[in-house]
Amino acid sequence: MPIPYWLCIVLGGALGIILGTRFYWVFLLEGNVESFLWDRYFAAPFVNQLLWGILTPVVYYFYTKYPVSKSSPFNLWTKAILASIAISLFHEVISYFLWWGPFALFGDLKLEKEFLNNILFSIPAGFISQMVEYWVLYLIFAGWDYALKFWDKEVELVKTESQLNAAKLSALRLQLQPHFLFNTLNTISSLSEDKPKDAQRIISKLGNMLRGILNKDQESMIPLWQEIEFVKNYLDIEEVRFQDRLTIDYELDNSIENGLVPSFILQPLVENAIKHGFSKSVTHGVITIRAFREEDYMVLEVTDNGAGTSLAPSEIEHHG
Repeated sequence: MPIPYWLCIVLGGALGIILGTRFYWVFLLEGNVESFLWDRYFAAPFVNQLLWGILTPVVYYFYTKYPVSKSSPFNLWTKAILASIAISLFHEVISYFLWWGPFALFGDLKLEKEFLNNILFSIPAGFISQMVEYWVLYLIFAGWDYALKFWDKEVELVKTESQLNAAKLSALRLQLQPHFLFNTLNTISSLSEDKPKDAQRIISKLGNMLRGILNKDQESMIPLWQEIEFVKNYLDIEEVRFQDRLTIDYELDNSIENGLVPSFILQPLVENAIKHGFSKSVTHGVITIRAFREEDYMVLEVTDNGAGTSLAPSEIEHHG
C-alpha cells in the first residue's frame, strides 16, 4: 500500500471519533445530552470507520486487481462491482457484531427479537452507505496512484532534459576542440623560436581551457565567474594570435558573478565575433563582453566593431 497499515487504522479510528463526537455536540447544543446514546451515536460510527481502516488493505488489493476506468471492458467493471458488493456487505455485517458485542457483554444491550429485527431492517440502508465508502476509498487509491505516476513522469522528464543538456554540452566541446586547437598549435609553433615567453603563456592558457573542456564532471550550469574565466583564457590566446589588432573589454557586474549560466554560453559568441567580425580584416578589432542585472534577469552581451552582415535581421537566424 502507498501508506503504512497502522496509519490507516489510526486514521479510521480518528475519523470515527470525530463523527461520534459530532453527534454529541449536536445533543449538547440542543440541551438534550441525557438523550445521547453512546452505543448508537458514538460507538456505531466509530466502529464503522475503524473497520474501514482495518479493511483498507483489502480495498487496495481489489483496486490493484480490478483497476477500472472509462475505457475498461465490461467484465472488469463487473468484477470490480462484485468485489465492492462483497466487501461492503461483509463490512456491514461484521460492524454490527463489533458494535453490539461489547455492549451485550456488559449488559447494556440484550439479544432480543426486536433488536435483531432492527438490525435486519437497517442492513440494506447501511449496505448502500458502505458501498459509497468503499468507492471513496477506491477513488482515493486511484488518485494517489495517478499522482505518483504523474510525479514519476515529471522526474523522468527532468532526467531526460538533463541528459539532453549534457549531450549538447558534449557536442559543444567536440565542436570547440578541432579548429581552435589547430590554430592555437600553429600559433605556438610560430612563436616558440622568436617569442618563447608568449608561446609558454599560450600553452598555460590552453592547458586551463582543456581542463575545462575535457572535464567530464562539468555541470551544465556554472557560476558566471567560472564562465568568464574560461572565456578569458580563450581570448588571451586569440589576443596573442592577433597581437595588437585585438582588444578585449570586460564590463562585469560583480554582484552577479555567482549567478548560474549555461556552460560554454559565451565562447561560441566571442568565437563568431572574431571569425566573422574581423579575422580577415586589418583594422583594429574590439570585443566587449558585458554582464549586468536588469530587474530580476541577468543580461549577457557580446558586441564587436567588426564588419557586421548584409543580411536582413529576419534572415540571420537561417544562416548560422
